[in-house]
Amino acid sequence: MPSEDHLTPFLEAMHEGDIARASEHLSETVELNSPILPTPFKGRASVVAVLAELLSTIDAFEPRMMMRDGADVIAVLTIRFEDHVIDAFDHVRLGPDGRIETMTIAWRPLPAVVAVQQRLVPKLGGTAMRLVPVEQ
Repeated sequence: MPSEDHLTPFLEAMHEGDIARASEHLSETVELNSPILPTPFKGRASVVAVLAELLSTIDAFEPRMMMRDGADVIAVLTIRFEDHVIDAFDHVRLGPDGRIETMTIAWRPLPAVVAVQQRLVPKLGGTAMRLVPVEQ
């Protein structure tokens, strides 16, 4: 079973805003499936760039708890952005050396996700989205 030695320090580094330290805990071939863009980010350099922009955009990244089943871990987090509080659930798959191989991120509520997406995605070269209510 992979060690958790990399996940806890990764989350602590993200909480502290230390992207250099966080990057040490990612596999070279890490893949990030994010709620902000439909295509995954692949490779350590790409994922680190996204995480760095995320940390420069949000106000707080607060790990809450972890649940584990073998190499699969669910990290429950709170992300704060302006007046939004986001519930985040990260499905993390650890490699044999304990480094993070994949992260699939789920956030709620939708208006808060869209608010972060609007601020973050243009920094990454993408197009911001809008949440448009359906007229009844």
